[in-house]
Amino acid sequence: MFLKRITLLLLIINYYKVTAQNNVDYSLYNYSLNLINPAFAGQKKHSELLINSKMQWVGIENAPKTSTFSLNIPLKNNIGVGVNVINDKIFIFNQTKIALDFSYKLKITNEHDLQFGLKALGNIYSGNINTIKTEQQNDLFFSESINKFSPNFTIGAAITHEDYYTHLAINNLLIDSRYSKLSSSKNISRLNISLGGGYIFTLNNTLKLIPSTLIRIEEGVPLSFDINSTLKINEKHRIGLSYFWNNSVSINGLLAISNTIQLGYGYRLTTNDLSTEQNGTHEFIILFNMDNLL
Repeated sequence: MFLKRITLLLLIINYYKVTAQNNVDYSLYNYSLNLINPAFAGQKKHSELLINSKMQWVGIENAPKTSTFSLNIPLKNNIGVGVNVINDKIFIFNQTKIALDFSYKLKITNEHDLQFGLKALGNIYSGNINTIKTEQQNDLFFSESINKFSPNFTIGAAITHEDYYTHLAINNLLIDSRYSKLSSSKNISRLNISLGGGYIFTLNNTLKLIPSTLIRIEEGVPLSFDINSTLKINEKHRIGLSYFWNNSVSINGLLAISNTIQLGYGYRLTTNDLSTEQNGTHEFIILFNMDNLL
């Protein structure tokens, strides 16, 4: 019983460390940059509805699953807004994030735009410890449950050009301190920064090559980054490769089946110690051009 308790405590601590991050680790974020930076919210020429489903570490029981709903709408006067609902499930834990995005675009030269964004979000955490079956009935340790709500903010900025872009987001502006009733450990959601950019090479009238990168910086956590290469075909379809430093590799694609609907898929293969324990991560995305639906 003691070993079970220690194992569960380690799982809870690890879970809180994972959920302390403000952004989900999407493989397909390049197809909708508003997922990682509010400066891109509602800044496309059309309203867009995004539905994303991510199944991580397939083959491991109770592995993380993420569902994302995102609606982005451009308004007048270079203003954009967005609504995001993200649900994470892992083992007996559940986290739901509800976020409102606001962005503003300012033309700084004839060819450059400066975009600003603000995200206000609420995190709802829950853990049903009492659903775990143990050999000892009425174990008070396993009768505990976790319920917590915490607000937070993200600010973002981006500079965009017809041929390139760069962006910066600062997450967790409010320190989120979560205390587990099951242990004396306190976990703090630290401020973290993401910095990225990309360049668009026009190969011919049909093909464009877009290399890009995203760097993540957080105190107490090793620096992480990914390198991506995307081939854009006829301004509609995309196929890409990604390398996540010391973690995984991914192949992904986006297919425009009409002027209204785009379908995307990504397969991510882990290269660390978990590679022999699971069958990779699958991610699906659907993008709707809402202007063509209404």
